[in-house]
Amino acid sequence: MKRKLICLWAGVLSALASCGTSVSTTGMTRDEMIRLADQHFGNSAWSQASMVYTEMQFRFPGDELYDLFLFRGAICNREMRLWADAEFSFFRVVNEFPRGAWADDAQLALAETMWRQRRDHRRDPAPVLRAREEIQSFIDRYPGSDLMDEAIELLEVVDEHLALRALDTGRFYLRRGKPEAAILYLREALENHPQASCRAELMLAIGDAYLAMGNVFSARSYFRRARDECDLTPAQSIRVEERLSEER
Repeated sequence: MKRKLICLWAGVLSALASCGTSVSTTGMTRDEMIRLADQHFGNSAWSQASMVYTEMQFRFPGDELYDLFLFRGAICNREMRLWADAEFSFFRVVNEFPRGAWADDAQLALAETMWRQRRDHRRDPAPVLRAREEIQSFIDRYPGSDLMDEAIELLEVVDEHLALRALDTGRFYLRRGKPEAAILYLREALENHPQASCRAELMLAIGDAYLAMGNVFSARSYFRRARDECDLTPAQSIRVEERLSEER
């Protein structure tokens, strides 16, 4: 295993050197390497910083700052869009140093890394769902963290994304004459993401779906909820009043 790691590290050095990003640390002490890595990191020279942090992981495996080397290296990889490498190192910090100074930072950074891999809300939601899971893990594991406000803010953004996806999915099924399926998605989004900005549209779409099923009573209850609980746009207000005034 040790020989494999040495060969792997040699390959990394060779690849970086061939790209003109190699950094010479020959003859440097630990503290000098830390200063060099921090300098590159502060200058957003991600490739150079990553190389030095990775070398320190190999040279100082029991170092008191090893979790920092891992964490900073993961940040560098994330900025270079090396998602898998970044996630792996963040997981290591969280799992191998659960009481370390960087555990909560790594947990939140892990969620942010997954969130950055999202696509349009109409596409595959897997990265966003994974991000939400990791945010919830952060909230459960580190209730007293100074990063809690950032985590809550990210959670709200993630929930907004998922709510919009559910709204689009519900409308898709409604257009295709499947109101029961539409209601399933729309009600789940309404319950799971109560702070979403599209809350009014979710209620209106549910009302339309119930109308399509011939359930006037349930439809009107959702139109009234939208009117009473949400700040409707003028167009939404007109839509609600039209629905409520229709004779059926």
